[in-house]
Amino acid sequence: MKKKIIKINQSLDGKIRNACEKMPQKRRKLFVMVLCFLFVAFFIFSLLDAYKSEGEKEMMKIEHITPLDLPQDTLTNQFKKIILGK
Repeated sequence: MKKKIIKINQSLDGKIRNACEKMPQKRRKLFVMVLCFLFVAFFIFSLLDAYKSEGEKEMMKIEHITPLDLPQDTLTNQFKKIILGK
């Protein structure tokens, strides 16, 4: 699995390098700057959206686990008696 991931990574890296080598330097810089701008814009949008969401401001209510109504002669009760020495 690790070898497949490395192979895919190398393949993508080679394709990106070939595509970028064919571009002139000015266009390459513009392309990288646009990608950086899109990344920053998406990051800021997701950050602001997380702070503005009103649905998650309330604390979650945690329900406590209710004990089971088991008969007194269950194995767990017998083990408790053995451990506690009763």
